[in-house]
Amino acid sequence: MNIFARLAAKRHDTGLRRYTKNLGWMFFARIGTMAIGLLATAYIARNLGPTSYGELSYAISFVMLVGMFASLGIDQTISRELILFPEKRNAVMGTALSMRLGAGIFAMVLCILLAYFISPHDVSLLLIFIISSTLVLSSFSLLGQEFQAQVESKWPSIASIIIVTILNLFKIVIIMFGGGVLYLAAILVLEPILYAGSYIYLRTKRFGALQTLSFDPVLARLIIADATPLILVSAFSTIYARIDQIFIKHMIDATSVGLYDAAVRLSEVWYFVPGIIIAGLLPAIGNAKKTNDILYRKRIQKLFFFLFAATLTLALLTSIIAKPLVAIVFGAAFAGAAPVLMLYIWSNIGAALTHITHQILLLERLPKYILFSSFFGMAANLILCIMLIPKYGMLGAAFGSLVAYILPFLSLFLLPKTRTLLTNILFAHKR
Repeated sequence: MNIFARLAAKRHDTGLRRYTKNLGWMFFARIGTMAIGLLATAYIARNLGPTSYGELSYAISFVMLVGMFASLGIDQTISRELILFPEKRNAVMGTALSMRLGAGIFAMVLCILLAYFISPHDVSLLLIFIISSTLVLSSFSLLGQEFQAQVESKWPSIASIIIVTILNLFKIVIIMFGGGVLYLAAILVLEPILYAGSYIYLRTKRFGALQTLSFDPVLARLIIADATPLILVSAFSTIYARIDQIFIKHMIDATSVGLYDAAVRLSEVWYFVPGIIIAGLLPAIGNAKKTNDILYRKRIQKLFFFLFAATLTLALLTSIIAKPLVAIVFGAAFAGAAPVLMLYIWSNIGAALTHITHQILLLERLPKYILFSSFFGMAANLILCIMLIPKYGMLGAAFGSLVAYILPFLSLFLLPKTRTLLTNILFAHKR
């Protein structure tokens, strides 16, 4: 019986009802925002064409790549601390938010400087300058961790639907009236502003005003010490998620970036499924770890095998319908994205398995091994992109991403400690 059937069969369990209801709201928000975002993106891409759309995609990837340290990799650590030590909420959130804001300012300045000296001096340079401000403004998204840790994602989910709807309507209106990529970049800056306002309002209503938050230098050092491997993990993950588009722009052209990004967007429509399931059920798994080791292992096993089956099925179906799917969503001008999608979609399997195994290692307080596996993925993607893009173009980049997403999971079975731990948790039969 799969994990959802088990949850449905235990409706009398108040705790399980909370988790499934919370997961339902997260799914609702994610499906809604993804659907709205995809429709808007398809409309925008059709009207901009592959080249202009590629310039915008390149600028976004550049900002994400250079700003990869802005999050400090502390989101997962904060989530764990809020679940395990809810009485320290104000100190944890105040310290984390202060750290994120400082890191965001540094990342924005670094992004602007690097763009000036590295990026081609075309429209993408100005786009990078505008979008880099999101590295600071997005710091307030950290407040959402409180609601997730308390299994209360309803109102943040509703806020996400409203914000995404408003922003994408703005984007469509801009395109309808002949606006270009610079106006779209301004909308991207507006997004974290709206999220910050909504999270601050919801946080004030539920947990208290931001004035109740406090900065604890001792806690800051502990968070950094615990999250240091995760900072590098975040950096490595961002590199193998975005470096391919940077290489494509410099090795081929902006048009190819636009085609490649279209394939990635369609692939990410399905990737949210494992991410949202893991995020929604993580509190249940974390609480089981504190009270019942057998239940902890069973929940992880069921989730692991469900995610494997789901991503395998979705990859197969997407590969079959890739050509008509690209034509329907993005139009004939983006036909070159279909072969990329047929290959890139399989990376979702590795991404899902890597995600859940990294969560296990985080719960087991073994973040250094997450660093090890992420480095493998990053190194493989860099090497493969450099080797394959000049010869195979976008397909070479897609293959590099496929390897980069599956290798972190497989590499954990090369080390005796993680091999024993993961085998015992994921595959051992416990009654």
